[in-house]
Amino acid sequence: MNGDALLARIAQLQASAGASRPQGKPGNRPRQHPRRANVTTRIEPWLALIEKRCGLLTEDRRFIRLRLATQQHSEAMRLAEGYSAAWEQAAMQEQRAHVKNNAGRQAANRWLKRQLDNK
Repeated sequence: MNGDALLARIAQLQASAGASRPQGKPGNRPRQHPRRANVTTRIEPWLALIEKRCGLLTEDRRFIRLRLATQQHSEAMRLAEGYSAAWEQAAMQEQRAHVKNNAGRQAANRWLKRQLDNK
C-alpha cells in the first residue's frame, strides 16, 4: 500500500468512527459507572510491623516479601521483629543523620539474608 492509499484509508476509518458515535442531546451525558480498584494490595502483618518502625522503599518491600512470603506466620513475624531491630540498631549507631536510613537498610537486609541462609 503506497503512502496516498494509506492516508486515504486512515481518513476513511476516522470518518466512519466519528459517524458511528452516538449523538445524544446536548447536556445529556451518558451514565458513568463508579470505578472500582483493579488491584488490591495485601499488606501482610509482618510487613506492616516493619513499615511501622522502618522507612521502607519499594525495593525493600519487594526484597522482604520475596524472602518472608514462604515462611510460616510465626516465623515471618519473628524475622520481621529481628529485621526491625537490626535496622534501628544500625541507624542509631550511625552518626550522620543523612546516612541513618541507608545504614539501617543495609544492616537489616544483611541480617535477614544471614537468618535465611542458616536454615
